[in-house]
Amino acid sequence: MIGLLKGIKEAQERIRAVAYNYPEILVELQPTLRQKRNAVKKYNITLPDGESSADLPVLSLKGPLVNKAVTNFGRKLFLALYYKHTGEILPKKAGIALLWFSNLQIENNELPNEIASLVSNFPKLERCNTNLSDQFFYRYVFSECGNLAVFVAFFRQSFAILGYINKNALNFKLPDGSTILGPFEHKK
Repeated sequence: MIGLLKGIKEAQERIRAVAYNYPEILVELQPTLRQKRNAVKKYNITLPDGESSADLPVLSLKGPLVNKAVTNFGRKLFLALYYKHTGEILPKKAGIALLWFSNLQIENNELPNEIASLVSNFPKLERCNTNLSDQFFYRYVFSECGNLAVFVAFFRQSFAILGYINKNALNFKLPDGSTILGPFEHKK
């Protein structure tokens, strides 16, 4: 119970900090009633008796500010993971294609099915002998030639980011809906 209360307090502090520093992000996260109705229909969500789709506790992740933040975070994450597993800095001519998925999308199998069988490496993450997989875990694979890599990272039960890395971005065939960035390029 104490851990839950501490988690709630930490979440409230973070929301207050975002509200103070970036109030436009909180506005962007608020879904429209249409978005809520569409989510109920698309994901076949059963609402409790007496509640309507307006009561659905969901966030909108479609806005440009949220997508920019997740894309830049994902780029940095995959650069770090690439370096961790190769010992090399990704060259400037490389490209990173990103897709990200909400917990609702993951629960409804919108993460491409072929990824699970492809990303076979599953490192154990620990800090001070404590397993961190309930907070963060990832899987990955490198091609035999070493020019391609795929990472998929999961953050608690909140979202996942899928990253395709190609050491030569000119040879990149992009997955639908992905964003491609160079290693040192911020999304504008």
